[in-house]
Amino acid sequence: MDLRPMTAAEFEAFRDEEVVGYADDKVRAGTWSLEDAGQKAADEFDELLPDGLATANMLLLTADDEFGQLVGALWLCLSRGDVAGAGWIYDITIIAEQRGRGLGRELLAAGEREFARHGVTTVGLNVFGDNAVARHLYESAGYRVTAQQMSKRL
Repeated sequence: MDLRPMTAAEFEAFRDEEVVGYADDKVRAGTWSLEDAGQKAADEFDELLPDGLATANMLLLTADDEFGQLVGALWLCLSRGDVAGAGWIYDITIIAEQRGRGLGRELLAAGEREFARHGVTTVGLNVFGDNAVARHLYESAGYRVTAQQMSKRL
């Protein structure tokens, strides 16, 4: 798997998919209403990436397989808060038709190497509670739960 910087066109497609997917996740989690989710997701995305691909401390990377075919994307933050050496994975995505082949694990490892190359020593991320596949991936790669939120609909 090869990582490379996202192109402007790839970023626009990534942004559109991320906004929709994040809004759906927040609605499914019961955090946002369906009516507000799209706008809230777009606002959060734009707040985190005010300069798009040129946003400081952010890496937006595309993953290609050995044949040069797009298989996924990675959104990494090289500094998180005031903790020295702390990075954050905002997103790791394998395109739907490529899933189930171990590429998520490969992309996660490639992202960790990219962090190390930039001096990051600790990596964090959030995962939605109902995403068992992602939780299993992260746990099997050595990530551990450091905080947990719970909710209940009444």
